[in-house]
Amino acid sequence: MIEKEQVLNEIIEYYLKSHDFNGLPIYQMKYYDYKILCELIDDGVIEVLSEKEVLNPHIKGFDFNIPVERQKENVSRRTKHSVLYPTRKALKNISADYSSPYTVLMQKGEKQFKIIYFNIEILERYANNPKFLIMDSGYRGNIYPKDEYCEDKTIEDEYIKDYGMAYIEGEHLERAIGVFVCDLAKLSPQKQMLWKGFELSNQEYCKIASGFVDNLIHGKWVTKVWIFHALIDEMIVINEQCKAMGIPKLFNKTFGTHFSEMPEGYRNIFLPTLKNYYDFVLVLEKLVVHNLSYKTFQKSAPYITSINRYDETGKEKGSLTMFEEWLCKNIRTKENLTEIIIKPLRNIRSLRQKPAHELTSNKYDVCLYQKQVDLMNDTYAAIRAIRLFFANHPLAKDVKVPEYLISGKDIVNY
Repeated sequence: MIEKEQVLNEIIEYYLKSHDFNGLPIYQMKYYDYKILCELIDDGVIEVLSEKEVLNPHIKGFDFNIPVERQKENVSRRTKHSVLYPTRKALKNISADYSSPYTVLMQKGEKQFKIIYFNIEILERYANNPKFLIMDSGYRGNIYPKDEYCEDKTIEDEYIKDYGMAYIEGEHLERAIGVFVCDLAKLSPQKQMLWKGFELSNQEYCKIASGFVDNLIHGKWVTKVWIFHALIDEMIVINEQCKAMGIPKLFNKTFGTHFSEMPEGYRNIFLPTLKNYYDFVLVLEKLVVHNLSYKTFQKSAPYITSINRYDETGKEKGSLTMFEEWLCKNIRTKENLTEIIIKPLRNIRSLRQKPAHELTSNKYDVCLYQKQVDLMNDTYAAIRAIRLFFANHPLAKDVKVPEYLISGKDIVNY
C-alpha cells in the first residue's frame, strides 16, 4: 500500500537531486496514487504544472497560482504530460548547505527566474581580468572564462549565462545588474559567497531592463537597437556613401556590432569612476575622431571640391579643421555644420586631452553614468548628421541604409 509520505518524499527527492531543480514527470513516478496526490495538493505541499499552463513544465520559472481543481485534473492519469513540484511549505525544513546561498534558495523552492540584483562593481572583477570575456549587448550580457583558462582551478566553472542591465530608483541614473537565481545556483560555493557580497540590500528599488525580460522570459525579439551598435552602423553607411561619391572613405576603419568585433572598452562604463569615464573617452576618440581620413578631403569628385592639406604657412591642418572646411565648401545648407557636427567631435578630443596632459585623481561619481549617456547621444547625433547630409549627393542616393537608422525611433541608451 502506497503511503502519503512515500509520494511526497519521491517528489522532493527528485526535485533536490535533479540537475536543474526539475519537477518529477507524472509518468516517471514510482509511487503514483491519484487520491494521495489530490490530498497533497490540498495540503499545499505539491504543485502541478502541465504543458497547458506553461511552455516548459519541467522547470518552475515563476509562481503560477494554478487553480487546485485544474492541478487535480492534470494528475488524474499517468499518461498526462504533468510535472510535480514540492512547494516552499514542503521544503521548509529540509537540510541545506548555507555555504551556497543561491543553491539554498532553489532547495527551498524559489522560482528559477527570480532576479537577484547586484552592485555593478561585481562586473569590474571580470572586465579587468584577462581570463574572462564579457559579452555586452547593452540590455544584457554574458560572463565566461576564455577557452585557454577553462581548466584553471581558481575559476571553478565561473560562468554567468545571462545578466541584465538594471537600474536603481533615485535622483540620478544609477546602474546595477540582475541575474536569475537558477544561474547563480550553478556557481561553486566559493563564488556564490563572492557574489553574495555584492548583493544589493535595496532589491525592491531595482528594475531590470525591459529587453532582458522580453528576450529571455517571453521569447520576444528585442527591436530596440543599442546606440553603441547604431553608431558603428552609421559609420559603415558613411563609408559606403563615400565610395559611391567617388572619394576615399571618411573613416579609416569600421567595426562590426558583435562583441568580438567592437573595440575593447566600447560599452557602458560599469563602475562610475573618473578613470573608467576617461578610458571610455579615449576609446571613443580613437573610434570616431582619430579615425577620420585626411584623404577624404583631398580628392575632387563630381559635385565635390577638395581642399589643401596645408595652411598658408605650410603647416599641416588637423583632421577636424580640414573636415570643417570641407563641409562648409561642399554642403549648402542653412544649418550650422560646425555646431551640429564639428563641435561634438571637438568635445571628444577636448575631453581626451585632459587626462593626457594633466594629473587627475580618480573618483567615484554616479553622475558619470549620465555624462557618458550625453556624450554618446551627442556623438551619435553628429555622425548621423554626416550620413544625412551625404545622402543628398546624387551619387549616394542608392546607398542602402538600415531601416532603423532611417526612422531613428528605436535607438536607445541602456
